[in-house]
Amino acid sequence: MASPGLYLNLNEKKARPIEAARPSLSKQELESVLNCLIEDRLDQADITRRFERSFASSFAFKHALAVNSLAAAYHLAFLALELDQEDAVLMSALAPAPACDAARYCRATPVLIDLARSSFHPDGEAFVQRAVELRGAAETPRRVAAVLDHSFGAPFSPDVAQLNQNGVLLIEDITGLAGSEREGEYFGKSAQIAVCGLSENDLLTTGNGAMIVTQDSRLYKRMHALRYGAKRESGELAFDYRLGDFQAAMGLDQLSRLGVTLARRKKIGQKYLDSMRSTSHETYFRNPGIDAYLRFPVVVNKSHDEIMRYFNSLQIGVLRAAEPPLHHLLGLARLEYPNAERIYQKSICVPVYPALTANNVERIAASLRGLI
Repeated sequence: MASPGLYLNLNEKKARPIEAARPSLSKQELESVLNCLIEDRLDQADITRRFERSFASSFAFKHALAVNSLAAAYHLAFLALELDQEDAVLMSALAPAPACDAARYCRATPVLIDLARSSFHPDGEAFVQRAVELRGAAETPRRVAAVLDHSFGAPFSPDVAQLNQNGVLLIEDITGLAGSEREGEYFGKSAQIAVCGLSENDLLTTGNGAMIVTQDSRLYKRMHALRYGAKRESGELAFDYRLGDFQAAMGLDQLSRLGVTLARRKKIGQKYLDSMRSTSHETYFRNPGIDAYLRFPVVVNKSHDEIMRYFNSLQIGVLRAAEPPLHHLLGLARLEYPNAERIYQKSICVPVYPALTANNVERIAASLRGLI
């Protein structure tokens, strides 16, 4: 049960409700979008191309391609890697739903792997072993792609060299770690293709959208040809996945403030971690120099309904950590994914967006201490 003193204190102050999630926008984005609208620049692609170049340059990638959703990004990536109905895509049970959907668009088979106990990610060795098993015998190997998803802004680090040695194709999702580095290199470089979501509550937002980045010119040309806007050969198929210029204008401003955004999220995340040390609640961030806290899941040994009632009483918005996990979407047995199921059933994400005031952050930290 919660501390009675906590309820009394917050009610006496008549605290205003805290939203569960909120995009990090400023006056800059408003002005940039308005300029596009005033100049009738809705879909001319000039600003989108500038956004692509800036994104690639900022994170030292050779190529970047902007699209209108994360599902579109995964779809083009899988098509560029030539995945088809005989192929498999290995991913965490908590990977983004668009990764699973895009695999099915290509008629490939999504293969899920459960999380390790007390982790946001699968066990690295088990992940590599499963990928190698899916590849099959050396004489007749099956094409296998693996999604390296940094769930919640915490890095997932399987043995990439071993995956490459076994011919596994890699797609890295840097949505939660855009702009973060490991050993002096930006995330996304270890895969053939990386994708970065740009939806409403991501580190960078264009309202909805995504960026695809790669060092491979051949793969880039293939994806560019598949997206509307490129010159098409007779009989070729393409997809209307373009990002509008007014969205790209927003993205450029977001990109310029990413360092500030990351610093603020890290500060808030560390505050919550400090508050939780006196509780029995769990969270699995273990890399203080890297973790970006895209979301902040807290695992509590109570029912979801009870947790929601508690935070509702304090006027603090929270969300499920996974809504729903992929094994639910695919109709797979929940008992086969006990650790992902536990995070789904027993955890919530508390607000961690940069627009939170110092008082908001303290209220949320106090609510975690008071939930017993």
